[in-house]
Amino acid sequence: MSQIALPLEQKPSPDQGGYLVTAANAEVHRHLQNWQDWVHHTLILTGPEASGKTTMAAAFEAESGGLSLDDAADHKDTEIFHLWNRANSEQKPLLILAAKPVSEWGITLPDLKSRLAASLHVEIGAPDQAMIDGLFQKYFAIRGLTISQDALRYLEKRMVRSYAMVLELAQKWTR
Repeated sequence: MSQIALPLEQKPSPDQGGYLVTAANAEVHRHLQNWQDWVHHTLILTGPEASGKTTMAAAFEAESGGLSLDDAADHKDTEIFHLWNRANSEQKPLLILAAKPVSEWGITLPDLKSRLAASLHVEIGAPDQAMIDGLFQKYFAIRGLTISQDALRYLEKRMVRSYAMVLELAQKWTR
């Protein structure tokens, strides 16, 4: 009898072990650990889809007591500006997440533009080999599955090397 993996869409969460740290995101991790040193107490974190931004934000909020805004490019200028002011009035660090750089958000509010320009910007790099291996292992473990090293090598030689592709392949894999 073989095990059947149900095609349930699952994403890792902080209570399932947080996020992986490799060379691909080591700089981001360093900045998140040192949030007390952020210029204007704000960090703008950009990176590709499925690169762990939301998971990193949850870990950051739990550790620092700070605030975060996911998919900032999809929010109105006034929403971002009010959250900025709230974070400053409450003296909390603010982590702003987006898939694309600030220059592509279409910000028109001058005060917000200047504040964002003066903030620390960090980008998550493309996944390296260690990140791809670790993510496959993590996604499979979440689904109660394992993957052999041979299967990993087979997939890695034939896949587009992106965070989103690792997630997609892991979700589609069945035994």
